[in-house]
Amino acid sequence: MIVRKHLRWRRVVGKSSGFLGYIVVLSSFVYLLQRAEQGHYFESLLIHLPFAVVAMLATALAIFLAFRNNSAYDRWWEARKIWGGIVNSSRTFGRQVMSLTSLSKEPAETVAAFQKELIYRHLAWINALRLQLRKETTWNEIKPLLDSEEFDWVMQRQNHATQLVHKQGLRLADGHKENLIVEARYLEILDETLTSLYDLQGKAERIKNTPLPRQYDYFPRVFLFLFVTLLPSGMITELEKVNSSWMVIPLATVVSFVFYVLMRVGEFNEDPFEGRFSDTPMTALCRTIEIDMREQLGETDLPPKLEPVDGILM
Repeated sequence: MIVRKHLRWRRVVGKSSGFLGYIVVLSSFVYLLQRAEQGHYFESLLIHLPFAVVAMLATALAIFLAFRNNSAYDRWWEARKIWGGIVNSSRTFGRQVMSLTSLSKEPAETVAAFQKELIYRHLAWINALRLQLRKETTWNEIKPLLDSEEFDWVMQRQNHATQLVHKQGLRLADGHKENLIVEARYLEILDETLTSLYDLQGKAERIKNTPLPRQYDYFPRVFLFLFVTLLPSGMITELEKVNSSWMVIPLATVVSFVFYVLMRVGEFNEDPFEGRFSDTPMTALCRTIEIDMREQLGETDLPPKLEPVDGILM
């Protein structure tokens, strides 16, 4: 997620270099045609396009881009709210584990081991969910949080995050049988929290697995290509009237770049779990949860909070 106020134009322009090159070459070509026509070398119809045609196309393109960007932002903001819910539910789960199991009459060492197991399994869950959403292929991050037998068991399952919550529920039931959770209503409270975690996981998976309708991706691309291709021909017709034909190159480039950036903003916001610089900072949020929950355990050797690097929080 970008946290600085100003973007680095070098990065923005660098990622748009191919598009900008196309516009500069195209507008330069139209300008050269216009100069050749003025020199009576030949008469070209390519540069006599009414600007009204370009304006109508720009209107259609703007409508598509506005709708697409609004929908994409809704997906991005929902993703951030989902992970905000995961942070809050994780803190709640940690508090419930520490307070409700502390009422057990079992030895303190047994209770502490049970508490640590539950909280570390939850830390494995948040990181597994993050890795799944980003389609990572290595799972070494969660290995230290589980015993080797459970880690191997989880790796054999299709949805690792789902199975970790399932395992958590089974372990809570065992804890009630072992008098580590002394009352059934305490077990119900913890189970409700697990249900809320499943709900948040499902919402995140819905965003990940359900793309924005493809027509809202395809047609803006088609309209943008038509618009930027016709723009120099329509613009030079007007600039020729004030003897400023050369301005077609910078003006067409700037106008085209504005529409291109609007389209790219929607593309980036549409998929907030890809691990790009504008996405939901799941790594930082997982670290925040880890610090909070390990402090709830009473640990003091904690990892540092992740800070933005070059204005980017991952």
